[in-house]
Amino acid sequence: MDDVITIILICGSISLALNVVLKKVQVESVIGYILTGVAVGFAFDLQHSDSLGAIAEFGIVFLMFTIGIEFSPEKLRLMTREVFVLGPLQLVLTASIFFAIGHWWLGLAPSVNLIVCLALSLSSTAIVLKLLTKSRKIDRRYGRNSVGILLFQDIAVIPILLMVAILAKSEQSVTVLFMEVVYGGIVVFLLLFIGGRFVTPFVLKHVIGTQSHELFVGGILVFVVGAAQLAHNLGFTHSLGAFLAGLVIAESQYRHQVVADMTPFRDILLGVFFITVGIQVDPVFVAANFLTIVALMLGLLLVKSVVLFAIIRLFNGTRTSLKTALLLAQCGEFSFVVFETAQHNNLFMDPQRAQMLIMAIVMTMMLTPFIFRSLDPIVSRLYSRASLGKDNGTDDIELEVNEPYVVICGYGMLGQRVGAHLDAQGIPFVAIEYDGSSFRAWKERGAPLVFGNAASRQLLEKVHIDNARAVVIAISNESRILLVAQSVRSIAPQVPIMVCAANVQLGQELSDIGVFEPIDSVEQAAQALVQRLVGLESIADDAHSPG
Repeated sequence: MDDVITIILICGSISLALNVVLKKVQVESVIGYILTGVAVGFAFDLQHSDSLGAIAEFGIVFLMFTIGIEFSPEKLRLMTREVFVLGPLQLVLTASIFFAIGHWWLGLAPSVNLIVCLALSLSSTAIVLKLLTKSRKIDRRYGRNSVGILLFQDIAVIPILLMVAILAKSEQSVTVLFMEVVYGGIVVFLLLFIGGRFVTPFVLKHVIGTQSHELFVGGILVFVVGAAQLAHNLGFTHSLGAFLAGLVIAESQYRHQVVADMTPFRDILLGVFFITVGIQVDPVFVAANFLTIVALMLGLLLVKSVVLFAIIRLFNGTRTSLKTALLLAQCGEFSFVVFETAQHNNLFMDPQRAQMLIMAIVMTMMLTPFIFRSLDPIVSRLYSRASLGKDNGTDDIELEVNEPYVVICGYGMLGQRVGAHLDAQGIPFVAIEYDGSSFRAWKERGAPLVFGNAASRQLLEKVHIDNARAVVIAISNESRILLVAQSVRSIAPQVPIMVCAANVQLGQELSDIGVFEPIDSVEQAAQALVQRLVGLESIADDAHSPG
């Protein structure tokens, strides 16, 4: 069965039904996708569906693209220890322990063992970042540790996949292989970085000038898929091309809107990827080897969590170290990418061992949302407050470093005047503007602007709308005002929203959404005119009064 439309319909229907049910009991959608894959794979024998696998691969492509956009020198500077100290230590020590186990206990060939141990050292960026972002705990200390380590792992995936390709061509000389990689890398660099730095901003400028959102999204999709295919044609992975494309966009002033627009594609395609992960699960095989698989799963979790705790404890308190270790103890989606690449190049273990390992990895991923939900109770049970000593839980308290700012949606004449008055009062603000020419003009003057659609939930989350001091909607279009107000209110129910309503009907609709006392601009103008008139009359009366 390889009718891709039929496959997509079946998987989509089952995952939709499953996730609706699971969401009611607060189970993450990742679990629903994996269970969908298990059900579909068992019922329709889709374990070798090339069509679904090709679609799923682009889930990783878009994930690597968004990671590339976030990979900025400023972020690295702020997370130097997490990325360049904790990340390498975790990967090297975990891989070394797994390598020793594979060599002395399982007797794996060195090349196969090296690939397997590196793949097992990776954690799930897709699951962990989604959990941290959704719970708004990404800025906690254990959240920052997790993000830094995951960022290093994501970067390390590229050389790991290159290493697999080199090991697969072991019949060639090392010099020839090295030169092939160097030449291919130079071509990719020239085409994506040099060309992208000049061509991409030029193209985006003209695309944005059309004021067409679908053209903007279409242009980004063409750029991402084109970069991925270019890297693939030059002997690298699709993921490498997408990552480099993200680095190019990261230098662009439109990166925030790109992330907001690409996030739905990434999430849907990652859902397909997790469905393919579930398809690899054979329920009959799991039932027959259940105890062995559970033992293997517990072993993976134990080794990774102990290594992570030991490393992170050098720089953090016990509670933070425990939370980070438990959160990153699972294996990740890139483990499957590495395994698949190795399998295609005949560098993987025998099928039965491979099946057990894959089952154990899937179980670690499925367990992660439940572990995350119970982090505090688990930590409290592992260590009593008395044994925490100097930690006393204070290393996980969120500290407000920056003063909350006002978010201005729209930076036309009204938005500019609001910004000027806020600036005069010393109140920080960030403005969201979707008009390309206006954005560029004010950005060059140093205004704190973000390019994008203020009605986009992803963009609003990006500017931390839930922590904003207030939101000012400075847009003239009534339908856009309502759309932005609905998006803001759905994400940040308690944040005050300031908006002018040009008529009574709009004011009532805004009140229904949850905007407290929308300002009636007509009434305000009428009152100002009457006050001015009364003032003029009083002056005239004084002038005509005797003596």
